[in-house]
Amino acid sequence: MSGIAGICHTDGRPVDRSALRRLLDAQSHRGPDGRHIRRETSVGLGHLALHTTPEAVHEAQPQRGPDERLLLTADARIDNRDELISALGGRRDGDRPATDAELILHAYRRWGDASPEHLRGAFAFAIWDASKDRLFCARDRMGLRPFHYCWSAPRFVFGSDINAVLAHPAVSHEINDTRVADFLARIHLSKAYTFYDDILRLPPGHRAVINHEGMHTDAYWTLTLPEERTLESEEAYAEAFRNVFSSAVEDRLRADGDVGTFLSGGLDSSSVTATARAVSSGSLHTFSALYEHTPEVDESEYIRAVLDRGDYQSHFVEGTDHDLLKAFPGYLASQQKATLAHTPSLLQMLHGEVQDVGLNVVLDGHGGDEVTSHGHGYPKELARTRRWGALIQDLRGSLQGEEISWPEAFVAYWLRYGRLPNRIGTGLLRLLQSVGLSTGEQRTLPQLIGEDFARRTQIADRRRRYRAQAPAAAPTERRCHFRQVSSTIQPGALEELNQGASLRSVEPRFPFWDPRVVEFCLSLPADVKRKHGVGRQILRSGLTGVLPDRVRARTDKSEFRPSVVYGLTNSALDVQTVIEEMEDALAPYVDVDVARSTVDRFVQDPSASNPADTVSILQVLRLGFFLEHKPKSKR
Repeated sequence: MSGIAGICHTDGRPVDRSALRRLLDAQSHRGPDGRHIRRETSVGLGHLALHTTPEAVHEAQPQRGPDERLLLTADARIDNRDELISALGGRRDGDRPATDAELILHAYRRWGDASPEHLRGAFAFAIWDASKDRLFCARDRMGLRPFHYCWSAPRFVFGSDINAVLAHPAVSHEINDTRVADFLARIHLSKAYTFYDDILRLPPGHRAVINHEGMHTDAYWTLTLPEERTLESEEAYAEAFRNVFSSAVEDRLRADGDVGTFLSGGLDSSSVTATARAVSSGSLHTFSALYEHTPEVDESEYIRAVLDRGDYQSHFVEGTDHDLLKAFPGYLASQQKATLAHTPSLLQMLHGEVQDVGLNVVLDGHGGDEVTSHGHGYPKELARTRRWGALIQDLRGSLQGEEISWPEAFVAYWLRYGRLPNRIGTGLLRLLQSVGLSTGEQRTLPQLIGEDFARRTQIADRRRRYRAQAPAAAPTERRCHFRQVSSTIQPGALEELNQGASLRSVEPRFPFWDPRVVEFCLSLPADVKRKHGVGRQILRSGLTGVLPDRVRARTDKSEFRPSVVYGLTNSALDVQTVIEEMEDALAPYVDVDVARSTVDRFVQDPSASNPADTVSILQVLRLGFFLEHKPKSKR
């Protein structure tokens, strides 16, 4: 993993070397192993190196092509190296292995703008093509590597981090009101926008060409819902998943040294860790958080179940040993946004432990929930197709120990999708709800967005658009699953994890977001993913014998709110005072009265507080700290 940056003037003006240096300085944490700049009059490219693969130590970026007409800067890990080397002309025995940067350059020389279609892995890169007087940029299919830019003709500025783009003197620091409104409304409608008016993200699976005619972007790859896969048995599905998932994990073990995995004890991280141990020949380190002060969220029994099955070098941190409030400002300043993560300081502590051990690669189970699917859309599909017996069986399995009983849930589904006219069924459902029928719907969160700001940003219309494309609105489980995986929020989460890890010179890798794994899981029939109300069946069956049964069979998931409450109430700072002090920054966007009342309820009895209030307090803090510590506007 590396850092990239560049400036391109399409009118031929020379690039100021000092401006290019500022772009690298703003994200210098990405380059502990070297930094270099190259200029071609109207174009300047910069590179910050973090050597995480054996071949990376031979890279010298920005790198020129063999004919000196191409210049590349890339943040890339290419997984289909053997396939590319074969297609592009293999090297002779005794030659040093081709670097990933060299493979990208050769791919571009062979296939031009179609070159990203032939690359598998994680990448963001820019190539100056002097023969065509243009800059060509591309980003990997899932958005595993960040690419931020500002296009203001005739100037194009880009960088891995938002901070790099903001460092250019001509880039405005004006806040994007639409993005702030969406954040407060808890919706996400774009894979391109950021919290700054002038700065965008190149969406996953996209490429861009910048030249004297302007900037043109298009998708070279789009995730689509594949045809439903039909295999002869459950065992065949399990074996097929195990093969594709093992390949994804094995590809991500290519490193310049030992590799680590995050191991929380949950199904996702345990699956990555156990599979990595099964396919790895090297030493495998694990990194876990234990919770002495909040034992109700401690997962050590499941962590130990995994560790007892293999030869690991395990490392532990205390999950509450970080000051949640004090850590926010510095972290948000590095991200330049109100983050999606509620408690990023915990991940920072884990990444710090990885760095302290001397590693720079860690495998992360992020995305397992979405990719392997809980099958949340299946009960609705059963009700819509009036398979009432199957629905009862599903609800009886999924609602064990829940506040809502399966008969209550069944009545709600029957009234919505039974043979009664929709108007009558909906009316009866509302009547029953008014007298105490539970439908399992989540408690409404406090509406933090200010009334005037909501009107100005037309947030009501944006909410309607978001609800229409939300997974819950999909008619079938497969469509629901596809919407979860392809959601506009997913690239933002991956970028945030990448940028957070880079602060500790660590590269995170995500096997569940390998396109092969994603497409395989999307192809599965609904009843292969969920049985008797229990989802993620393909992961459970596929890793039989790899995962400990204690972990593989678990259907619960720890609710980490107690550790968040502990963090808010045991900080060196007082949460109520902190929010009061940021009210001036929040006032243009937030209903300050709602924020105050939410905090008041929380501080009266934190341990018994409404979970919705806790979430809202964290949201106010993330936005407030970002607004207070963002760079001053230049306009």
